Amino acid sequence: MMHRSTVNPLAPTMALSHVLNFARAIAALLVLFFHVRSTLVVPYDSLIARNWLSSAFFMITTFGHDAVIVFFVLSGYLVGGAVLRIDMRSPRDICEYWLDRSIRIGPVLIAATALSATLQQFAPNLGCDDTPQTVLGNALGFQNFLVRPLCNNLPLWSISNEVVYYFAFPVMVAIFARVFSAWLVVACAGVALIVALSFKFAALDDTNVVLDFPFWLIGAALWFVPAGFPRQRWPAPVMLAGALVFGRLEFGKEHFWLRDLLLAVSFSYVLITFFNRAMPQSGIRSVLAEHLTDWSRRFADLSFSLYVTHYPLIRLYMHFLDATHRPTRHTAITLLVVLEFACLCAACIIVASGFSALFERPRRLFKKVLADRLLVPLPAKPDDTGR
Repeated sequence: MMHRSTVNPLAPTMALSHVLNFARAIAALLVLFFHVRSTLVVPYDSLIARNWLSSAFFMITTFGHDAVIVFFVLSGYLVGGAVLRIDMRSPRDICEYWLDRSIRIGPVLIAATALSATLQQFAPNLGCDDTPQTVLGNALGFQNFLVRPLCNNLPLWSISNEVVYYFAFPVMVAIFARVFSAWLVVACAGVALIVALSFKFAALDDTNVVLDFPFWLIGAALWFVPAGFPRQRWPAPVMLAGALVFGRLEFGKEHFWLRDLLLAVSFSYVLITFFNRAMPQSGIRSVLAEHLTDWSRRFADLSFSLYVTHYPLIRLYMHFLDATHRPTRHTAITLLVVLEFACLCAACIIVASGFSALFERPRRLFKKVLADRLLVPLPAKPDDTGR
């Protein structure tokens, strides 16, 4: 049975809501850092010179996939919690859920797909040959099991996984709640078809939609953690650090599912340590927390836009480097390389800020317009589930 707390764990006065924002912001930055570095610089083993700067640079920019697993756990907790609060016998609740999810994902995903397809026209030497069917499939969230991700926006694979989980989890909940109907039979057939397609057409690696689902479910399972569950604060970051170190080992790289499972579990335990913990109300801790939470909230608000727009911008930048006949990947880490890295990251963040203003922030307006057309009553409180 879902654990009910007398205090809303996501209330602004509670630490957990701000920890979630901070995690989203850091995860988005780590994905950006990883893709910029891996595009600008050769692998660490291929560097012609290694020093403290190169070691530090690679250490900071190596956690791209780990950040995606963190996103899955966060999404499982936020979106899974929204599903668990639904009355599966209420068509209004189910329609409201799908309206929320469609408005949260749809405008940003469609706009990012259009941006990527447009940028392909400005960079013909990227070698992209995406067909109109591939572009349409990406706009609908079918990449990673029916069509491939756009060649200049490979990170869209995880968005497809998210869309599938948004669909599959309510089906699971309806089955456990014994809410049987003809629509549930159709939905189960749809889930079975997606599973079959993902095993047939998608690689059985750390991006597979089925293999990654347990990590999303771990996030949803946090709503069942009992109030008396042990919450040791200091072992939690040690466990998380250990999981990250394990992922850097050859054994961890070879056993990717175990690596990602350990990361999902350890990060979830970090979140558990913040359950029912209030924000500092006085002293220097309160001042620091206020500034940190303001920054993390602002950056978390554009994290989704940053995730879906940064990669095509990086590829476009590399296209212009090719046009100048400059070697596209550096073989040594210098201060100029770090400056180029920082400038490209900053450019991606600036573009994402504008993209977010256009397609993320107006989502409540999008929701109202769509709800009016569908004649769906809007809830009293806005959607707060994030990505």
